Formats: sequence, structure tokens, C-alpha cells
Amino acid sequence: MTQIIYTVQAGDTLYSIARLYGSTMQAIIDANNILNPNLIYPGSVILIPVEEEYLETPPGSLIYTVQPGDTLYIISLLFKVSIQRILELNDIPDPSLIYPGVKIILPIEAVNPFQPLVPGIIRYTVLPGDTIYKIAARFGTTTQSILNANPGLDPLRLTPGMVIAITIPENAVAIYRGNPNRRMVSLTFDATYGDNQTYELLEILRNNNIKATFFLSGIWLINYPQLARAIAAEGHEIGNHSYTHPHMPLITMQEVTNQIVRTEALIRNITGQDPYLFRPPFGEYTQAILNQLASLGYVTIMWTIDSLDWQNPGADKVVSRVVNNAEPGAIILLHQSAPDTLQGLQTMIRQLREQGYDFGTVSQVISPL
Repeated sequence: MTQIIYTVQAGDTLYSIARLYGSTMQAIIDANNILNPNLIYPGSVILIPVEEEYLETPPGSLIYTVQPGDTLYIISLLFKVSIQRILELNDIPDPSLIYPGVKIILPIEAVNPFQPLVPGIIRYTVLPGDTIYKIAARFGTTTQSILNANPGLDPLRLTPGMVIAITIPENAVAIYRGNPNRRMVSLTFDATYGDNQTYELLEILRNNNIKATFFLSGIWLINYPQLARAIAAEGHEIGNHSYTHPHMPLITMQEVTNQIVRTEALIRNITGQDPYLFRPPFGEYTQAILNQLASLGYVTIMWTIDSLDWQNPGADKVVSRVVNNAEPGAIILLHQSAPDTLQGLQTMIRQLREQGYDFGTVSQVISPL
């Protein structure tokens, strides 16, 4: 059966969606593991099973509804297929002109990166040394809640790389600092513009045996997918930094969701990672946005130290600001494209180590043990 990939709009109900596409409410509920049919969120992406009513549609294929801002190149990145394969299946007179609302048939080999939404659930990849207790404390939940969300999970047999579900609290908070009882800091890099020095940054981190966290925006992923793959290949953690880097309190909650979901899809299909950390553009958020992010399975990460590298004050000032304000559990805000960061990073690392600091990803630094 063909499945349509649909972005929920304001005012939609499962009944209206099913009627619009000739499907049934039960078929949509089953395809998306929807627990409460009365709760669907604008901006979330769902699958709609439909009969093969589209001519020359391969059985079991996906149909994607073009969204504002989409191009064939973006769609090819989202679904891990070539533009040529998309053109072979669709009557598109001008590949440079596709319009929102147009339905595009995707080839059988397309990888659907959009996961059915389960509000309030994080898909967490177990790290070396993790225990159920550590994970529960890190996310402000309980061990029993994690066990309830993962039927059959043996808490004594957690293995690195295992993916588990974590239920997160409804009243979300933003995290500004990690564990104050461990002399560890986290280098974090926001990437929205520029590719001029990413490989050099990765080389410095590699030479110092440091794993960092990179918060990637959708537009950066679209422009530099090869760099995103390089970051993942080096073993660094990848977080979500929105799609177009907007002032999020100024956009609708539907658009907030869309910003997160589309960037998550790009991260998943380009890098293979399932992100659950989010850094808001400009550090701007409201409680409603925090709660919405939590419902999408995200923990909001701010920072302890703003290096101010985005002001280009000079490498020495960036280094001194970070080193002089370092404290256990510090989350350090840097920018992947800031030239002062590249020039000062090696010195920053050396001086922090001289003060006895170790380095970890955000997930490692916020761990309570």
C-alpha cells in the first residue's frame, strides 16, 4: 500500500485527513502508533496509507507533499535518493520549479527519515558506561519510567549503541550547565553559515582526542552534507539547531515544530544520528516552546559560557573569556565558522587541561554521575 507523507496543518483532525485522502482513521492510527486520536500536532509529520490510486505508482512507494522552500535537491537529501531517480518517476517539466502542495512519488529505495511522533519520548542511544539510573538522573525522570517505556528491557544488559525510549517531564527546562561535581567541560559548535574551517576544527579535536557537540541547522546541512557526515564519522555528537535559524518566539508553534522535524529528518538521513538535543537560535525561547520541544522528544541546551566568537574580538579574547570563566560542568558556546575560534582552539584546550579539565559531549557533561 502506498503511504503519503503529510505535514499536519492547523485545524486538521484525523477524520478530516482520512477523508481528504480516502484513507481511514484506524489505518492512520496504526501507521503512526497514535495513542490519542484527539491529539495531533500542527507541524508534525504522519504517514497516510492509501490505495494505489496514483497512476504508475510502484506498490509500497512513498508520496511526499512538497513544502514551502523545498527543492528537488533538498528532497533528495531528505530521502537519500538521487534527483535523477525522482525525475524518472514524476512528470516534472522544469526541475527548478516545484510548488508547495505538489505530490512527488519517491522510488522504492527512498529512506523515510520522518518518524511517527510520540509526544514526550526521546529516542536515546546508550553511551559507554551508561546505566538506567544515570540516564534517568540525566533527563530528570525515573528508572521505572524508562523501564515502563521499554517493555522487556533488561537494565543489567544495556549496551552502547542500543536505542531506548525515555519519557521526559512535561514542564521542560533549558539546561545551562552540566554536572558541577565533575571537572569536565563541553565544547559546542553552532553551525549555520560557512564551511571554510570545519575540517581544520575536526583535525584539532581529533589530535586532542576530544569529542564535541555540533548543533547543525537545516540550511547548513543542505549546503554542506559532506561536512555533516565528516562530523559524524569523527564520533562527535550532533544536535538540532532549527531549519532556518529564526527568532523562534516570533513564529507560530506549527512552524516551530516544522523547523525541528525537517532538520531532524536531514540529520538522520545525512549523518545516521538520531538527535535529541536542541539549541535555540539566538538563545531565544519561551516556556511554551520548551514544552513543545519536549513533546517532540528534545532537551533544550543553552550554555554556561558564551565565547563571543561571533563578534570577532580576536583569538586571544575568545580564549581568555572561555578559560577565565571555566567551571565544572560548563557548556561552552562556540561557532564553527568563527575564525577566532579556529585560531584559538588549540590554546584554549591546552589552558583548560592545565586547569585540570577534561572534555566531553553535552550528553556526557550533563550526566549526573
